[in-house]
Amino acid sequence: MKLFTPCVDPNSSRPLGLPVMVQDGFSWRVLFFGWLGLLTYGTWISAMMAAAVSILLHLLVTARWEMALIVSLHAALAAFTSDIRLWEMRLNGRKIGAPIAAPSKDIALLRWADRQPSPVSPPEFPCASS
Repeated sequence: MKLFTPCVDPNSSRPLGLPVMVQDGFSWRVLFFGWLGLLTYGTWISAMMAAAVSILLHLLVTARWEMALIVSLHAALAAFTSDIRLWEMRLNGRKIGAPIAAPSKDIALLRWADRQPSPVSPPEFPCASS
């Protein structure tokens, strides 16, 4: 089981605005690609800050320590990718919901939808009185 955190846009024009499901855990994509991996998740602010740190490390640190520091930066970003994504979702005005345990993102979305009140009220049947 994995944990997914729903991030709902309160300004959505749809009656049941579907959330972005953020999976909790380690990101291999960010470990290998660094700030470019963060860009694929849509975390622009964090990706640009990580790119700036990578460029500064490249310019200011000697070649002996540069690779070790960049690999450790990638490992730290990969370990905290879900927290970085949730932080950027909050900055973008989304509301963060309670985590949902599910084996996949689709099932987590279904479990989230089961918890939501229905936008359509059921029909009322007339009372059969005799």
